[in-house]
Parts: sequence; structure tokens; C-alpha cells
Amino acid sequence: MGKAVEWLRNVLAVMGLLAIGFWLGSGRPVAASSNGEGVMFQLTGVDQNSSLLIYHPESKTVYVYRGATLGNETVNCSFKYLLGEPGGAVKRVNCPAGSAYH
Repeated sequence: MGKAVEWLRNVLAVMGLLAIGFWLGSGRPVAASSNGEGVMFQLTGVDQNSSLLIYHPESKTVYVYRGATLGNETVNCSFKYLLGEPGGAVKRVNCPAGSAYH
């Protein structure tokens, strides 16, 4: 019976860690900037439907990279959203072929 209790405790611990990891990575944006630009990114999904969103506050632009976890080591920008004032129109623009955020 001691082995069963130990096994159950280990399973519950692993499930708890997985739940915490899922909660921490549940689509919350993460700030990623070493030079103070305030660039933010969000990775959604880890499959063929994944996308990487990068927000650049200085240009008020959101860059979208589809299939960010698949394929080659270079992920090209699919399209970008040009943001205006809150509540205003958002313009969607296709990125040039072979472009990446810079």
C-alpha cells in the first residue's frame, strides 16, 4: 500500500505542475525588450494553428506570424494590424513576401 500512496502522490504532483504551467502560459502577453522599446509578444497554440503576435508600441503595429511553431527556423510575417486611436478603425495590411519583424 505504501507504493500505491507514493505513486498517487507523484501523479498528483505532476498534474499540479502541468496545471500551473498551463495557467502560466494561457495566452497572457509577455514583455520582451532589452532596449526599453516595450515590445510585447504572445504565442498562441503549439500546433498547425499556432500564431505569434508581436506588438510594437512606437509604431502602434501588431505583427502576426501564422504557424509560428512549425516549419523552418525563420518565420515570416503574415500580416500586420495598424492601430489608430482606441475605438478607431484598425487597418490590416499584408506583410511583404519574406518579411520578418525588425
